[in-house]
Amino acid sequence: MKATIINIGDELLIGQVVNTNASVMSRLLVAAGMEVCGAWVVGDEAAAIDRALRRCLDISDAVLVTGGLGPTKDDITKRVLCDFFDSELYENEEALANVKRLFDARGYELTPVNRRQAWVPRCCTMVNNEVGTAPCMWFDLPEDEDDDWGGKVVVSMPGVPFEMQRLMETEIVPRLRVRFGTDSIINKNLLVQGIGESFLSDLIEPWELALPASIRLAYLPQAGMLKLRLTARGGGSEAPRLRQQIDAAVAALYPIAGQYIVGEDLESLPELVAYMLKRCGKTLATAESCTGGALAQQLTAMAGASDYFKGGVVAYSNEVKERALGVSPDVLAAHGAVSEQTVCQMAEGARQRLGADYAVATTGVAGPGGGTPEKPVGTVWIAVAGGSRTVAKLLKFGDRRAQNIERTCNAVWSELVRFVRETC
Repeated sequence: MKATIINIGDELLIGQVVNTNASVMSRLLVAAGMEVCGAWVVGDEAAAIDRALRRCLDISDAVLVTGGLGPTKDDITKRVLCDFFDSELYENEEALANVKRLFDARGYELTPVNRRQAWVPRCCTMVNNEVGTAPCMWFDLPEDEDDDWGGKVVVSMPGVPFEMQRLMETEIVPRLRVRFGTDSIINKNLLVQGIGESFLSDLIEPWELALPASIRLAYLPQAGMLKLRLTARGGGSEAPRLRQQIDAAVAALYPIAGQYIVGEDLESLPELVAYMLKRCGKTLATAESCTGGALAQQLTAMAGASDYFKGGVVAYSNEVKERALGVSPDVLAAHGAVSEQTVCQMAEGARQRLGADYAVATTGVAGPGGGTPEKPVGTVWIAVAGGSRTVAKLLKFGDRRAQNIERTCNAVWSELVRFVRETC
């Protein structure tokens, strides 16, 4: 079953809003065994939307549309869909009841403009949006042997990301699976660090060439790490066979590149850290200078972080390093804020003062300014402390601030993973 995606909105076209909907929709569709064969971003223009619909119906079984369902004049998607399907808008009672429920819960008065949210084309099946006022609309194109579009589906959803995702997970993907049937897809993710993409490719080339035809390998590089994704696809009843093939391929990879594999079946290094800390029953604290709280944010973005994360200190100034973390003024004077001695005391201070089993620390010159000949931009020290042991590492990056922060975070998590494995 093939699907295409159309995301509507001038704000997406001009880059004012990042289009996260396409990636979320693609991930959910692929996980359900569907093939995404294209994604389009179009502005709030009737002709552009119409052209995109026709193009997508030509190449896919289902077209999933987001955006343009608001009550204001610039939201034209419903009117375009009415013209496309030769229909008219009417006030849907179930949709209106949902709008009233949400407005009453928020203490808002339902105005005539907002009441328009309940208008949908007569030819669609209204799918209730429990977390928003804009209803989802499902259009079935009638079966016709002489029509290339016969039996296909168009689904129009709100562009608000959390509303779209809720509808996709609870309503749209399940309905598509029933309507079209889907393949069996088995995915396996391997987190890799310590080797570049091209070097890894050379190293595992014989293994990769020997993979069964049903398995596809993808290299997904990120700052300071790499994810290998193995995907096996087959018929709906072939899941056990595909899983055996994936397991055998992974087992054959470890003797070749096992030293670089730091985790399995996880999307990111913070997820691996969380898994290991919970498995060991240990806790963590953070002390951050150049990363500015990014480490703590990555942990607390995951549900259940309170099980293992004690807290963190963003010690940007030397004064805070001294007062909050107990870094010695003499160490700062002799070695500077960006030094092995300082980062070690930051980690040890965070661990002791926040009562954690482990602590990590960062200090460096993130850039693009602030460097010196001795410590140029991109110079970063990281440390991990636990028990009676503290380890530190010097990193040298470039002059791109955001990339330096991301690479530093990944390096910290990798060092912590190694540290926990050795001590837990």
